[in-house]
Amino acid sequence: MTIRNLVMGVAALALLGCSTSPPLRYHALSTKASVSQEASVGSAALLVEILPISIPERLRREEIVLSTANGNLTVLDTDRWAAPLQDEVRQILDDALWRTLKASDVYQSPVAKTSSGLPQYRLALRMEKFDAIANDHAIIESSWTVRQLPQGPIAVCRARFIIPLTGITVEAAVGALAEGSAKMAQTVSVSLDRLQRGETAPCAQDETKR
Repeated sequence: MTIRNLVMGVAALALLGCSTSPPLRYHALSTKASVSQEASVGSAALLVEILPISIPERLRREEIVLSTANGNLTVLDTDRWAAPLQDEVRQILDDALWRTLKASDVYQSPVAKTSSGLPQYRLALRMEKFDAIANDHAIIESSWTVRQLPQGPIAVCRARFIIPLTGITVEAAVGALAEGSAKMAQTVSVSLDRLQRGETAPCAQDETKR
């Protein structure tokens, strides 16, 4: 066999390998249009500085990770998040805050309080658990703090949501995680609303919900 034939054979094998590799599939937590794409026009009622979302280190990757009932993890090489997971969660939170309170996230574009005259808050969210157990359920557990700036009252909250999976597919797992994330974002919005209203127990409704 000549060198030329050998090179051509290797190239052919490489192309064959590529052709049989399963395609990558990308998934998003939110399938709804973001508030910037909707007819949700109007001025913000308050400003929120949402600090970078904290998620478990094992989930800081492109691939979707599923869990088993005994705690083992499965990394799905061909199923990936459309954006970094912390950004996916942030988008859901941004949308919930705007729809519920007309609260605008100003973390990327800080606004001086004296220039806006609007109430300003700082929100820090930590995803304690973000797990989908194959053919069982998804669990979203998070804690957060929200404070009125510059030195206003602070709320320290926690919530946990368990969402049954509707099937054994990756889409079912992503769907359950998305539903849990939306419920979490709505709960965060409610706690901010209660804090703004001056309620003494802004986290009173925190509980495990299924």
